[in-house]
Amino acid sequence: MATCRFAFAVHVLTVLAQHKTRCSSSASLARTVNTNPVVIRRLLVDLQNAGLIRTLRGPQGGAVLAKRPEKISLRQVHSAVESPELFGRHPNPPSKECPVGQKIESVLGYVESRAARSLSRELQAISLADIVRRVQRT
Repeated sequence: MATCRFAFAVHVLTVLAQHKTRCSSSASLARTVNTNPVVIRRLLVDLQNAGLIRTLRGPQGGAVLAKRPEKISLRQVHSAVESPELFGRHPNPPSKECPVGQKIESVLGYVESRAARSLSRELQAISLADIVRRVQRT
């Protein structure tokens, strides 16, 4: 099931990249995304654990990038906030009496593996700096 976490994370990181060294609070970031600050705080924890941002406490605190935008790939962002699984799995084992059911899980595993490699390769080729440039152009 697709989530909005990756889209929110790229949005937040792009805002932080534009603010450079100025801290941004979860409340101000939530306003830019148009969501609840709790959603952003949870996302910031994952981004911090991945080493993409730093957070500072206190009245002037907030989040800042931990690396230059050129050094942050969208693959890193995706890995920080999304599950590695691309496809949902059968909630129950398929029937072993069915010729398709006997093999479908391994075949879908093969498809998912290829799709994940392709996605990873494409996201690795795009940096946060690329996103910032595209936002500034439009």
